[in-house]
Amino acid sequence: MKPGNTDRQSMAASQAVRRKNAILGALSSTVLRLTVVVALLWLRYGRDPASLSAKLFLIMIVLDLGSIPFIWISLRTRLKEIQGGEEDAAAQY
Repeated sequence: MKPGNTDRQSMAASQAVRRKNAILGALSSTVLRLTVVVALLWLRYGRDPASLSAKLFLIMIVLDLGSIPFIWISLRTRLKEIQGGEEDAAAQY
């Protein structure tokens, strides 16, 4: 077996671990934001829609839901960086 093959195999294994961690991070962040949205909806449920607290809850709900697409856009960028080997090249320095 050539030494270059083991280097490529270890790089592929480390890339797989980084991909898995990036996906799990995006999933956990999304689940956390959705959990916060459900809690905020529950808190807002019994309030008068014209009250200040109900409006603040609504703003926080919209901001939480609006951040979810950016999490997945960031994940896609991160996966491209991992696939391109940019982290492996940076680790050599």
